[in-house]
Amino acid sequence: MYSNSSDDRKLDLSSALRILENAGRPDPRLASDDPDVQLQKIIDTLCDLSIHDGLTGLVNATFFHAVLTREIERSLRTRRTCGLIVVDIDHFKNVNDTYGHIAGDKAIQAFASELKSSLRSMDTAARIGGEEFAAILPECEPEDAINAATRIHSVLNPVTVSVEGESLKLTTSAGLVWTNPNFSVTSTALLSEADQEMYRSKRTGRGRLCYRYGDATQISDDERSALLDRSLEEDSDDH
Repeated sequence: MYSNSSDDRKLDLSSALRILENAGRPDPRLASDDPDVQLQKIIDTLCDLSIHDGLTGLVNATFFHAVLTREIERSLRTRRTCGLIVVDIDHFKNVNDTYGHIAGDKAIQAFASELKSSLRSMDTAARIGGEEFAAILPECEPEDAINAATRIHSVLNPVTVSVEGESLKLTTSAGLVWTNPNFSVTSTALLSEADQEMYRSKRTGRGRLCYRYGDATQISDDERSALLDRSLEEDSDDH
């Protein structure tokens, strides 16, 4: 029980503390002897836990959709596009089946760390599924979004994970889309478009970055061809 010294109200925080313990968080009451500080620390820790993925520390899917909705609205207001990239680890089921879920978790954490390190401070990365990640690239014109996605794709292909004395080189398939400042779209719909591009990467050989060409009106054919060639060269080096 928690007692507020100012008005003697008592709060049962046992459930909150149990949630934090199960999530592997330290007991917030150890931070201070002041009951008010302890309560605020518990609240802050619960809030942090509610928006972050426990395994990777990236934001979770719920918070990601809220941020993406905000950035779509910003795109409409500022007339600047916002990029969205979805990334999925290739053949991840084989890792779990061969080495177990602990190894799978280790791989997910490694990819999350590399993804986060490849982004700008204004970008938002999330784990949106088991081995699927996404990143919002605000205020990126199509050419900038393609350049950023190509760089991110290069960082994640491959990622080397040490498991049971073996070095596993894992690749990702990625899909990129961006907003059209002239049209509104829901976060769910935009994420679905990025998923479709990611699955196109899976169908065409994995370890690739796919994006829709028709919307890249600000990129010349030569520039687009050069970016695609660079992406394909990186993929061939990874296999």
